[in-house]
Amino acid sequence: MPPNRRAVRRTGALTRASVRRGREPRAAQAEEAPGRLRYLTSPTAWLVGILLTVATVTFQDLLAASVKTILPLDRVPDRLSPQNAIDVVEVRDVKDTGWYVVRDDAGGQLLKALHSDTSWRQGRRVVDVRDAEWMITLQGRAAQQVRITDIVPELEGGSCKAPLGGSLVHFPSQGVTGVIPLEVAVDSPRPRLKAYGKDGKAAEPFFTGPQAKHITLNQNETEAFLIHATSEKGYCRWRYRVHYEVGGTTAEMTLSGPHGRPFELTGELRDTSGYRNVYFPPLACVYPGSHMPDRWYEQTGAEYARDRRSGKVPPCPKS
Repeated sequence: MPPNRRAVRRTGALTRASVRRGREPRAAQAEEAPGRLRYLTSPTAWLVGILLTVATVTFQDLLAASVKTILPLDRVPDRLSPQNAIDVVEVRDVKDTGWYVVRDDAGGQLLKALHSDTSWRQGRRVVDVRDAEWMITLQGRAAQQVRITDIVPELEGGSCKAPLGGSLVHFPSQGVTGVIPLEVAVDSPRPRLKAYGKDGKAAEPFFTGPQAKHITLNQNETEAFLIHATSEKGYCRWRYRVHYEVGGTTAEMTLSGPHGRPFELTGELRDTSGYRNVYFPPLACVYPGSHMPDRWYEQTGAEYARDRRSGKVPPCPKS
């Protein structure tokens, strides 16, 4: 080693310069953190945050209001499920004259019930005979218009059965009944709803054929119609399959009778003697006096058939 050069001892200790250089990034981080903190605690930052929150909530409210205007929130499922586009408001049996069969007459109290002001149907299974009339009221639920394109009877088991027996009750008509807009022969090979024939004209298909019609329902709009059903041959139970269109989608629903049960109707027995009893008022027979009493008559099915074999209206039975 040259004599004029001082010896340097090397150690692992950090020099003051090296310490400064190593702390510089940390100092930068320390200076950066207070800057962010100042930003978060800045009144301007809080104001911007509040404005953004208010804007978001306002946008959500406006969006909900817009959707509710176009399609009420409680109707949203209808948009997703066209199956719920129609509400069944009422299905009511409105037949008040004609023939009825009573399947059960426990204790023989039917005649007493007919004489009293109480409902003679109460607690008994009563089925319309020959014909029946149902008032059906439907309501549109969807925001878009619902267009009913067909209503088709679907018989249980695919066909009608033998006519029902029991006791027969006759309520004669006292005048001309109103026109029935729709009718259906449920015991025909292919039952279809038809427009009631006026002025002796044959009934025409309502939903099909060259004069096909349809029923429209706007949102919350109700439509009521009468269906006059007939059966000559057998006892029929059925529900209606309603086909409709809504929002460009086709759908269908099942329409049942009162209380969710199938519609039912029976044809008349060929021989009235097959009924247990027959009940009828003086309007169904010839009363000798000028003032008809407010009463009912009871005959066995065989007696009723015997008195009417001639085809003429017989005198009222002697009580």
